[in-house]
Amino acid sequence: MKTPSNRFAFVLALAAAVALVACKGESGYVDERFVDAFVEMRVIDQMYGAEAPMARLGRRAVLEKYGYTRESFLEASAKLQEDDTRWVPFQARVVDRVDSILDPESYVKRKEEEAAKAAAKKAKPAKKEAKQ
Repeated sequence: MKTPSNRFAFVLALAAAVALVACKGESGYVDERFVDAFVEMRVIDQMYGAEAPMARLGRRAVLEKYGYTRESFLEASAKLQEDDTRWVPFQARVVDRVDSILDPESYVKRKEEEAAKAAAKKAKPAKKEAKQ
């Protein structure tokens, strides 16, 4: 029998596997509302099982919360899966969102480090231009 911690570990492992396959530097629009809805739906499925009445009620609540109907959510999901330029960044955002749920402190620290690196990278070209 799966426990909630085993389910989260499974979701994290799946997300990590997707992250390893994902290409760095891919750009594409990512609908954060869809990412949040997708993650919440997967968590509900892991907690209750896909066929449980509580899972169906939970999924319905998530759809309402984010303004989707069942059909519009499935349509958005299908469009993402058909387009690699959007699918890869979407999966990277899903992994990022799951990380933020499972270990918020490490997530914040990592984001701060990424922001510092990006700022340093931007500062280097500015220093070179100032010297010339």
